[in-house]
Amino acid sequence: MSGNELQYGLIGLGVIAIAALVIYNVWQERKARKHAEQAFRSTHHDVLLEGEPEAPVPPAPGGRMEPGLRADPPAGEDAAPPVAPRPASVHLRQSEPVLPRELRAVDCVVMIEAPAGVSASAIFTTQLEALAGSTRRIAWYGWADFENAWFPLDARTPGSLNRACVTLQLVDRRGAINERELDRFYDRLGRVCEQFLCVPRLPSKAEVLERAREIEAFCFEVDIQIAFNVRSESSVFVGSRVRAIAESAGLTLGSDGAFHAIDEAGQHMFLLANQEATPFSAEQARHLQTHGLSLVLDVPRVTQPASVLERMYQFAQQLATSLGGQIVDDNQAPLGDRSVAVIRDQISQFEDGMVRQGIPAGSPVAQRLFD
Repeated sequence: MSGNELQYGLIGLGVIAIAALVIYNVWQERKARKHAEQAFRSTHHDVLLEGEPEAPVPPAPGGRMEPGLRADPPAGEDAAPPVAPRPASVHLRQSEPVLPRELRAVDCVVMIEAPAGVSASAIFTTQLEALAGSTRRIAWYGWADFENAWFPLDARTPGSLNRACVTLQLVDRRGAINERELDRFYDRLGRVCEQFLCVPRLPSKAEVLERAREIEAFCFEVDIQIAFNVRSESSVFVGSRVRAIAESAGLTLGSDGAFHAIDEAGQHMFLLANQEATPFSAEQARHLQTHGLSLVLDVPRVTQPASVLERMYQFAQQLATSLGGQIVDDNQAPLGDRSVAVIRDQISQFEDGMVRQGIPAGSPVAQRLFD
């Protein structure tokens, strides 16, 4: 019997242990549920369950409010004042500084971050050697935190930078940049940045090349030069006489051997050149003789080219009268007031097209683009 009693005692102890374990687990589960309810309990009213209307959001000044449903208060009762919405916590991210349009309109722009700082003069001097040989215009700028502005970099720029920018001009009168040129620029610039522990943000090559083609197509449409020729009818034109007429009209002789007309703001308008091979010079003006002169207006590089055309035509008339010549076009056909009026209308159309493109004739961007 003693063996049976021991067996029954062990069984009883096992039952008691299992029951105690079950009770302990139930108690732990209830404790955990209670703790979760307290942690996630919301103190706000649930408008979906309690039926409270949401407070209307007033429109922004000058804006408009979208139509919605509104319950009017009963007659004789004052409407409850609207409940102002709680201001949301908004974290404003400082916008990245953008290079002015005249510095990036026809360029590939690469932003460079230098978290540890970089010497402005050192990186500029290094890139001069690394990017040497490029036939496209390259410009470097640094960001001044205190002035919140970009400024041009050179070998004498003091201090260090955390942000820089480099631009590569995509198009000029030779045409658009090609893939080989862009690859070389990206590769050389990457080496410079790696040397100074900087991070360049290189735009997509496909997008850059597509943009270059678009700018080139625009240039092809408006790259117009207008020429008036004054041809002698009998005797030749003497250089000293041409110089006297040009200088009396305010033109100045340039190093290129042509006389240049400059407006009141110091901007170039048109030039007067020898139609033959010999250029004008102060030393040879007395001995120079020619049968023809050319007046040239470079439309996209001149401010208000339609107005400049009128001034050039008036000066051509003055030359023809004083020298005994005739105004003709490149096909030697005579040019009169009616022909010039047609040309003026065409120039006005080119001028309007440049304005619509955001590159007005004679602007700094146009000066670079048609250089």
